[in-house]
Amino acid sequence: MKVEKKYNLNEIINMLNMLNITQHDNNILTKYDNQIISNTTISNKYKFFNFSDFAKTIVNNIENYFTPEKYILNISKGQQELRLIGESIIINGDKYNKMFNIFNSTDKSRALGINTGIIRYVCSNGMVIGIDNDMSTLKVKHFKKLLSNKVEIFIKSLEQFNINIQKQAEKIEKLNNNYVSFKTIAEKLIVDKDGIISINKLMKLKLFANKILKSETDKIENLTKEQIKLLKNPHLINNYKNVDIKIPSYTALNCYTEIFRNYNSQILSRETNRILELI
Repeated sequence: MKVEKKYNLNEIINMLNMLNITQHDNNILTKYDNQIISNTTISNKYKFFNFSDFAKTIVNNIENYFTPEKYILNISKGQQELRLIGESIIINGDKYNKMFNIFNSTDKSRALGINTGIIRYVCSNGMVIGIDNDMSTLKVKHFKKLLSNKVEIFIKSLEQFNINIQKQAEKIEKLNNNYVSFKTIAEKLIVDKDGIISINKLMKLKLFANKILKSETDKIENLTKEQIKLLKNPHLINNYKNVDIKIPSYTALNCYTEIFRNYNSQILSRETNRILELI
C-alpha cells in the first residue's frame, strides 16, 4: 500500500490506525486493515518499535517545526515509511522542499531510520537528506541497548530542525562554483575500503555516467567524442589515459542522487553522503 497525496493529518492518522504491530514472545506480527502482512521471528536482543504509534505522535507535533504540504505513506509487508514534504526553498536556482522521513522494518530487513532534510523536485530527480554531523539523521538497529535512547536524542534534536536545514542548504550552495574530475570520482567510487572493485559499485558508476550523458535536467552538453566514449564505457576508464571530464560539483551531486530517487530514505541518505564525500 502506497499513498502519495496532499497533506491531511486526519487521513494519515486514520491509515496509521489500520497498521497494527505487536510482539508475541519471539515474534513480531504486522497487520494492516486486519490482514497479516508480516510475521517475523526475533531474538531476545531485538527491541520492538511501534511505527504506527511513533508516527502518529510525530505528525501531531511536526507542525511546530515546519508546515507539511504533501505526504507519502508506504506500507509493504514488513517495511513502513512515512515522508512529510513541506515548504520550498531555493538553492543554486533549484527548488527544494523541507522534509521529514521515518523508515522502519518489522521483518529485520532494515534498521530504524529517521531523517530531516531537503528534497529536490526538478523532475523528481535527486534528493539530499541527512548530511552528516548535523543531528538530522538517525539510523539505529533494533537492539534493546540502543533503540530507545537514540530515538529520544533525535526527537530532542528536532528543536534544531530549521538550523539543520540551513546547514544542509549552505553545504549544497558551496558546491555551485566548484568542479571535480569524473575520473577521480570514478576511481574512488568503484573501489571499496580494501581496494577491491565490486560489481555493485561498478554498476553505480555506469548509472552515474549515463546520467551525465542523459539526465533530463543535469546532463553535460558539448562533450567531445572521446569524452562520450568514456562515459559509455566507464568500466574501461584505464584505457582513456588522456581523457577526462571536468564536472561542476553540484551537477555531479544531482546526477548521482538521481539514480536513487525511487529508493527508500536510508539508501538515499547513504548515497547522498557517499557522493558528497567524493566531490
